[in-house]
Amino acid sequence: MPMERSVGSVDGTRIGYLELGSGPGIVFVHGSLGVGDAWLQVANLLADRFTCYLMDRRGRGRSGNAERYSLDTECADIAAVLEAAGPTSALLGHSYGGICALEAARRIRVSKLILYEPPFPIDGPTVGDAFERYRAAVANNQLDEALLIGARDLVKLTDVQIKEWRASPAWQLAAALTPTWVRELEVIRSLPLGVERFSQMSSPTLLLLGTATARHHEVASAALAETLPSAHTRRLVDQGHQAQVFAPTLVAREIAGFVES
Repeated sequence: MPMERSVGSVDGTRIGYLELGSGPGIVFVHGSLGVGDAWLQVANLLADRFTCYLMDRRGRGRSGNAERYSLDTECADIAAVLEAAGPTSALLGHSYGGICALEAARRIRVSKLILYEPPFPIDGPTVGDAFERYRAAVANNQLDEALLIGARDLVKLTDVQIKEWRASPAWQLAAALTPTWVRELEVIRSLPLGVERFSQMSSPTLLLLGTATARHHEVASAALAETLPSAHTRRLVDQGHQAQVFAPTLVAREIAGFVES
């Protein structure tokens, strides 16, 4: 059974996480508009071989919040969970959580790194004019409308993908978390173009990339594959940005094969 635990980050914020399984550790850093439980299906498939740590990033789930927020605080939170997991643990980051994970791995040693479509800006901004409409909808407490703007105009999901998402319970959970995405989008907007700053990374890295994903994810993952010295890419056939939900067995197989290699 998963156990709920927490650790203190450098600023005193409690960072909660689920721990399950046994064996080498893997710390999971979820993306925007979600919590660590989004990776529970995958973790359950890995728990017979690995100890999985599903952290809730600050401001949601089991974790506390703080007035001060930045990419630095996200990195400190990840470092705190990695310390609890042990020095040989692998680190996985999904979407914005992948940005946080790679930034954390630039500052502290990580044995192995898995990045699933982190939306780094490469040849232009990934957060466009729709951001102001998104922020205005959140400010007016129109959370469902904000999520629709985000899904359609920021993440660039197809109409079919949005329809499937809206029909699932996950839509309401994500809508409730839309205020937390404002500050994360602001971080993405502030990032420099390109990923050359990661060219000295030494951690072996697996890049997970869906064959049915948005162009900006393709571009970012290709740039990372060219820049990171020890990276290789695995394509998730017929999957987009949420394969951990729609194809957990496929994702778990790729993670296990990489971590055990």
